[in-house]
Amino acid sequence: MSSPKTGILFLNLGGPDCLESVKPFLYNLFSDPDIIRLPLSWLFQKPLAYYIASNREHEAQENYKMMGGASPILKFTQAQGELLKTELAQRGHEIAGVYIAMRYWKPFTAEALHQMVQDGIERVVVMPLYPHFSYTSTGSSLNELKRVMAEKNVQFNSMAVVPPYADNPVYLQAMGEMIARGLAENPWTCPQEDVQIVFSAHSLPVEHVKRTQDPYPEQIYECAKAIAEKYFPKNPWELSFQSKVGRKAWLGPSVDGILHYYSGIRQDNLLLVAISFVSDHVETLVEIDNEYITLAHELGIEHCYRAPSLNMHPTFIRSLADLTVTALEKMQPNTALFPSFPELLSASAQ
Repeated sequence: MSSPKTGILFLNLGGPDCLESVKPFLYNLFSDPDIIRLPLSWLFQKPLAYYIASNREHEAQENYKMMGGASPILKFTQAQGELLKTELAQRGHEIAGVYIAMRYWKPFTAEALHQMVQDGIERVVVMPLYPHFSYTSTGSSLNELKRVMAEKNVQFNSMAVVPPYADNPVYLQAMGEMIARGLAENPWTCPQEDVQIVFSAHSLPVEHVKRTQDPYPEQIYECAKAIAEKYFPKNPWELSFQSKVGRKAWLGPSVDGILHYYSGIRQDNLLLVAISFVSDHVETLVEIDNEYITLAHELGIEHCYRAPSLNMHPTFIRSLADLTVTALEKMQPNTALFPSFPELLSASAQ
């Protein structure tokens, strides 16, 4: 008896594929009530999203020009999918395809599902490329997947959602290896074990965290702590946040605030680590590499660098393969139900 035709569905944020798509990408992002939720959102959400996208378009386009006019996130996600498929084949798991559902720009969820149906996929492992759970990332992507499946009447024989994996030992090992590279490949004026490690995660509005009891801040902290204690027990470390939008309070401390602090105490050896991203995109290549490191130099911190991102790192791909195999082994035949978010979070702790 042949095994069911299996596909993996990557969920990710997405990014503009040209300068003309920057504004609609931003509009899609800020139209999402899981990102910003207003009173009477059905009335004000889209007009506000259009206003924000229009006001941020030029600045955002300048950022994407620094990366050649487009986000590289799709390229990296496609490469991760090919490597994962190869890794699984070497373990004896034949995967018909790895499909990509981006949340805010092409390929959208509907496109991925259409291709999966065309390919006759029967069994699906849903893999969020967000190691840490947030209602604004994993939650939003899963809500969209559920909505589109219902709208298009798409059903699979079996489906499993990979729970958050920020505590997965192989994922943590991959992060440790990239930080070790960052320490080894850059010049310092102190021993490597004395370099200050500054983890940087994407921030969230404080009112959102309070309203939803979002587990993201705690998961980010515990992940950073686990990496530092296991692999860099002698290095001092700090957790900071980036990518704030608007005037309301967001999770902190901010990266720029941290840089001003270390400038004040004359700490001249900083390694920035993008902890909440699994591939390079505008937040790493522009916000950290250009804005924050430039600021560090202006503040007199001459030795400030960023650890490489996970991208196609073999250990990271191995962690995704481990998670996929576990999902396949636990998957019940003829079961294609979405877990509730509490169930998904509970599964990540098992």
